[in-house]
Amino acid sequence: MQYPLSVKADQKLTISVGILLLFHFCGLIGFHSVYRDWFLSNTPLNLVLATSLLLLNHKELTLKMVLAFAAVFVSGFAVEVAGVKTGAVFGSYHYGDAFGPKLFGVPFVIGMNWAALCFASATLVNKYLKSYWLKAMVAAAVPVSIDFLIERVCEAFDFWYWENSQVPLQNFIAWYVCSFLFVLLLIPVLRDSKNPFAPYFLLVQFIFFLILNITHS
Repeated sequence: MQYPLSVKADQKLTISVGILLLFHFCGLIGFHSVYRDWFLSNTPLNLVLATSLLLLNHKELTLKMVLAFAAVFVSGFAVEVAGVKTGAVFGSYHYGDAFGPKLFGVPFVIGMNWAALCFASATLVNKYLKSYWLKAMVAAAVPVSIDFLIERVCEAFDFWYWENSQVPLQNFIAWYVCSFLFVLLLIPVLRDSKNPFAPYFLLVQFIFFLILNITHS
């Protein structure tokens, strides 16, 4: 009886990865087409879909895990509000319209993006590393690497804008510190769980923004 169940799980993963690839591939094409503005306006949908697939593919997702995800969501959003309002966290910047509705100058989906990236990263390091602190150090570097690629095209796609169009080193330091604190919370909560979708979630985003960097260099 267990064999059909494993096949069902494999099918769910295959379908989820297929959807993720399809949406990002369409995004790449759309961002370079005459329908660019329409595709950009649907960026929040892509983020919500990818995050939903991440959570749906998490095996034995518990209330504690969901609450930890929500805590990072709220904390990430709060840090962004402080960053936009003061310029003291990441540097002086403001958001464009590509990420949809905002509160206090910050799009709602940004908090979700923080949570999803850190959730996937924490799940991934739990699978391969043993030391709690080493896990946190490695996991925190993953969102920063993706952010590094996004920063190089953020203004071209109306994501966010830096003062004088210069990304300060402070931004990457703050990203690492925040990610480190967030994964410190998530790693123990996710210790005994698995998410086969997490590597694909991170890899597809990395490749997606890498391609955007190449096509807009």
